[in-house]
Parts: sequence; structure tokens; C-alpha cells
Amino acid sequence: MKRICVTGGIACGKSSVGAFLRASGVNIIDADEVCHALLSQGGPLVEKIVFAFGEGVLSRDGGINRPALGRIVFYDSEKRLKLNELVHPQARQAINLWLKMQEAGRVQKNRLCARRAGIAAVLVPLVYEAGWEAGWDAIVCVASPLSIQIERLARKGFSRKEAAARVAAQMPLAEKMSKADYVIFNAGPLSGLRQQTALVFRSIKEQTEKRHGRKK
Repeated sequence: MKRICVTGGIACGKSSVGAFLRASGVNIIDADEVCHALLSQGGPLVEKIVFAFGEGVLSRDGGINRPALGRIVFYDSEKRLKLNELVHPQARQAINLWLKMQEAGRVQKNRLCARRAGIAAVLVPLVYEAGWEAGWDAIVCVASPLSIQIERLARKGFSRKEAAARVAAQMPLAEKMSKADYVIFNAGPLSGLRQQTALVFRSIKEQTEKRHGRKK
């Protein structure tokens, strides 16, 4: 089984790439969804997050109010580091378990894994920031111009200041692109993004098969 990581900048289209892959039969898990579960009501990190950042990040339903938490950590690098130290290890543990289940051929009875296609793809926005480069057959970076990132975030309700803070909180996109094995540049229509995604994953499949001496 090929382990593929899809990373990239905020608001660059990683989720769209994931949707295209899922529609083509690739098993997908999204690190953001894993983190949401960890921070939701009854999640294993809720108490630790409240202890670290205060009662103000607790939502009415007993989970973590992510916008409130975001307003704290995106403007303070030390607090952001503290959050990452709490979240990343548990998210990585959950994803590694999922990957092992795919490797063993077990199909989870939930929306995160419905089909098998010989590839398991994981959407990890902060794979480089978390020091998780090893263990993948390929890392794909989804990138967009900064102006488009800001525009997309604005459409989600963020001010320009908030959008810029979220972009700045991540590793520079140019550095992610230089580290990745493949780059998908998302600056046009969805049809172009879909086509690039298909081409990149076809190349990954071919290169991996050559590496392991298998026939196409």
C-alpha cells in the first residue's frame, strides 16, 4: 500500500484534492477531522486544552471553541507551539493506527474509509511543521498565490488581518513546495485542479511501482 501525504498552505485547496481522490476510490483521512474529534465534546484533549488556555476556549456543548482558541494561538507563537505539543502527538497516533488498518486490509465502518484502492492518502496541513516527513511514499504540496489564499479566507469570514495571521503561522509555502515530491498549483478552476490531481497520483503510482519492481 502506498502512503501519500497531501499538505500545503491554508486555503490552497487540500480538501478539494482530498475530495477528488475519495471520489476516485482512494481511502482518505483528514488530520483536521481527527483534530476536531480530539477537541469535541468528550474528546481526550478538551480538559488539557482548557487547563492550558483557560475557560474562554470552552464551548457551550462542552467541546473546544475553535475560533476562540484560534484567536489566541494565531497571534502568539509560544501558545501556538503549546497547542501543537498537545494536539500533534495524539493526532499522529490516531492517523498511524488508521494507516496500519489500511495496510492490514481492514475496512473501517465509517465515512473515513469506505473503499480500497491500493493507496491511503492523509491530509496533513502541518506535516513539515510537525517534523513528520518520514514514512511516506510521496508528499504532495497543494499551493496557491498569497492573494488567492487571502481572498478564500475572506470568503470564510476572516478579516485581512486574521487571514494574514493564519498564513504567517505556517511554514512559508515556497519552502513547503521545495520540500515536497510533487506540487499541485491551484490558481484556476476546479477542473484544472482535478486534472492536476489525477496526473500527479498517476505519476505516484507509476513511480512507486517502478521503485518496487512491479509491473504497471
